[in-house]
Amino acid sequence: MKSYKTIFSKLAIVALFLFSAGNFLFGQTQPIYATTTSEDIKIKFAGLDGEMLVFEVELQNLPVKGTSLSISDDQNNILFEERILKTSHTCRYKIAGTTNMGMITFKVSGKTILVNQSFTINYKIEERLEVKKV
Repeated sequence: MKSYKTIFSKLAIVALFLFSAGNFLFGQTQPIYATTTSEDIKIKFAGLDGEMLVFEVELQNLPVKGTSLSISDDQNNILFEERILKTSHTCRYKIAGTTNMGMITFKVSGKTILVNQSFTINYKIEERLEVKKV
């Protein structure tokens, strides 16, 4: 009959071997992801072009595997959707604005990123009265 010392030492060697092999095999296949911060996502209202709302979008440090950009209104209707396969993206988007549209939401999503930025839209009709001496 084998002694407990021999059995314990063999189990310790096998456990050490398995631990080392696991670190070698699985440690080599772990992907490295770029971390995107809110400073890397810049979306701003640039003004009007006729009846169109113009937004400037600048995205940096995007995941290599791809990112989705979607633009939706306040009823979650998708106005625009795009798949971005680069690590950076800069574009101007023109969106038809209507008087019943209350909000526009930009959603940027990927493997390591999920950012929502919303803009409220308020239409104001202004009446002006001018009186001039003739």
